[in-house]
Amino acid sequence: MNQKNRFYYYYRILKWRIIKDRSPIGAAIKITQRCNLKCKHCTWQNRITRDLSFLEWKNIIDDLYKQGVTIVVIEGGEPTLHKEASKIVEYIKSKGMYSIFITNGTHDIPNINPDVFWISIDGMKKSHDEIRGGGVFEKMISTLEKNRDKKFISLTTLSKTNAEDVEPLCEYFSHSDLLYGLMFHFMYPYNDVKDIALDSEERREIAQKMMELKKKYPKLMNSMSYLKTIGKEKKCYPWLLVVVTADGKQQHGCMVRHIEKEDCSKCDMGCYGEISRLYEFKRDTLAFGSENFGFPRLI
Repeated sequence: MNQKNRFYYYYRILKWRIIKDRSPIGAAIKITQRCNLKCKHCTWQNRITRDLSFLEWKNIIDDLYKQGVTIVVIEGGEPTLHKEASKIVEYIKSKGMYSIFITNGTHDIPNINPDVFWISIDGMKKSHDEIRGGGVFEKMISTLEKNRDKKFISLTTLSKTNAEDVEPLCEYFSHSDLLYGLMFHFMYPYNDVKDIALDSEERREIAQKMMELKKKYPKLMNSMSYLKTIGKEKKCYPWLLVVVTADGKQQHGCMVRHIEKEDCSKCDMGCYGEISRLYEFKRDTLAFGSENFGFPRLI
């Protein structure tokens, strides 16, 4: 069945709900662990040093397709450092799968053409450079300016360092054509970064503010259904995603398990938060899925 046809997703929903099928709909593939930055909140750096070849990733992508994956997020490390990144993207697209490419925006990307780029923007210049390094904000803006023909959505990981930058970011980018939209989520308090992670009350306050900001800034893309769950107990369906690390190993379910034992009470990551609300057929999250994940309009 054509994965771009909305009836395919009705079919998948029936399988998930009626026969309790637990096949994933999305995959995050870390095509390299190498990175040119040393961001304060990153816990994935330099764990794997050898990049798999395009042919090795081709076999993995074929397997993901057989499992039912329709969305592939290409990430790292910094995925532009993989010498065959463009070939990996094109192969994903040739399978009819939706391709999302996450980048820090410090490298040229003329030959990389995913369906959408998610570009890491961790605050205005001061906060962004404090997290990612001096001069990185200006390099990122330059990349956006040189690639106006490509679709970019910002991805901001909120922590104590940049929590005050939500509205300034919305204001800054809402009056330009550099971004299609802005997307926020919250840092998971891994053991090595927990000191800068927001607590549940702080996350709730920011989410409440974001719900109000959505009225003023249409480019703020997070769904209300997701924001209403922030800092609260909620259901998560981690089996909807599979993570593939840079050595090709697959982990079905929570990506935190690659690093340490997860604590769901501390998690408000957008990847699981939004797709879990989508599984619950929340109308606004379905719209979010169409704009961010390439889903056809389901209702």
